[in-house]
Amino acid sequence: MIPRKPPPGLLGYVPKKPRHPYPFPERLERKDPPMTIAAGFLCRDGIVICADSEVSTDLEKFEESKIFSLNAEQDSQHPTIIFAGSGWFDFVKMTVDKIQRRSLFAANRFEIEEIVENTVLEVNRKHIRYYPTDPKPFFNLLVGIRDESGLSLLLTAGTSVNRITQYACIGIGDTLANYLARGLTPQRETSQEAALLAVQILDQVKSNVPGCGGLFSEVVILPKQGAVSRIVPSKLIDIEYRARDFNILLKPLLMSFSNPTIPDNEFEAKLAEFNEQCRRVREEAKERLERARRRKV
Repeated sequence: MIPRKPPPGLLGYVPKKPRHPYPFPERLERKDPPMTIAAGFLCRDGIVICADSEVSTDLEKFEESKIFSLNAEQDSQHPTIIFAGSGWFDFVKMTVDKIQRRSLFAANRFEIEEIVENTVLEVNRKHIRYYPTDPKPFFNLLVGIRDESGLSLLLTAGTSVNRITQYACIGIGDTLANYLARGLTPQRETSQEAALLAVQILDQVKSNVPGCGGLFSEVVILPKQGAVSRIVPSKLIDIEYRARDFNILLKPLLMSFSNPTIPDNEFEAKLAEFNEQCRRVREEAKERLERARRRKV
C-alpha cells in the first residue's frame, strides 16, 4: 500500500511550486554607486577646487563636470560660489541646485554658509531619510565662497558643515589624496601653484583608486578678485604627463640617494643625469604646448 502525502501545512510538508517553463533570471543586487575624488585648497590669493570628470553607474560610464559655480562673472555684485561633490551624483546636483537658487540674492558669505547648512539638513531629512531601499544615498560637498570681506572654504559631511583653513579631500580616494597633500601649506602658496599640485594629486588618485577616473581632471580657481578661471584640458593633460615623467626620473636618483655606500662621484653623476633628463622633459613639454598653440591659430 502506497502511503498518501499529508495535506499542505501538515507535518511540515510544503508542496513545491510548479516550475515555470521559461524561468526569469535572478535580479542582481544594486551595487554601491562609485564615488569621485575632489579636493579644495585655501590659498593666499584664492581657492582652488578640483575633481575627476568620470561619472559611473551600474550600467554606464560617461564624462560630466562635477564642479558648479554661481555668480562667476567678474562684475557680479553678489558673492561668488564654486562647488564640487562626491557620492550619489543625483543628490549632489539636487543639493547644489537648491543652494544656488537660495543664494541668488545673498548679501555675504556668512548668509551663504547658513543656506548651505540648512539645505544639507533639509535634503537629509526629506529625501535621504525616506529613501525606500538600502544602502541609503550619501554625498559630501566642497564649497568655496568669495565676497567683499574675504574667502571661505566649507566641507559638508553628513549633516555637518565645517570651515576649512588649509585643504580638504572628499570621495573614495580621499585617504590617498590626504596622504599626498599632507605636509603641504597651500595657504602660503599662490592659487596657480596650488592648482599644479592639485592636478598631480588627482592624477595619482585616478591611477591607483578604483572608481576615480576620467580623461582629465577639472581644476577651477576662485581668486580674491576677478572672474573664476579653469585650467584648459590640454594643459591639464600635459601637467599630468610631466608629473608621471618626473616620478619615473626620480626613482633611480632616490635609490642612489638612499644608499650611503655609493661613491660621491657616482651619486654626482646620477644627479647630473637627473638634471639633464628633467631639462629635456621640460623642453619637450614646451614644444608640445607651442604646437598646440599654432594649431589653434
